[in-house]
Amino acid sequence: MIWQILIAVLISSLILVSEHYWPWQPIIRRPLPKLTAYIMGVLAIHLPLTVLLLVWSYWQAVYALWAITLVGGGVVAGINHLDSYLETRTRMEISEHEARTLRPDHGAAEQ
Repeated sequence: MIWQILIAVLISSLILVSEHYWPWQPIIRRPLPKLTAYIMGVLAIHLPLTVLLLVWSYWQAVYALWAITLVGGGVVAGINHLDSYLETRTRMEISEHEARTLRPDHGAAEQ
């Protein structure tokens, strides 16, 4: 059993190292999106663990692992979306405030 664990650890580690050093930016011509990197990292850990649990016939543990992972992933995706929305809204409000402030008549309608 210890050898099965060590093999799963080795596979997970190799996937993580290759994901980290893979030349993503030249391939997709931009930095890897944060959410995509999170998903890839979680999969690199969870897929070898899932295979190990299936070999041991721990079906309930597999169901629990993936239920928690999927719901947690949805929460992280939702939080990232909310953060992006709030940041965009804040920048828009700052831009509108600066535009009003920089006008010679301080935003009053032209006569």
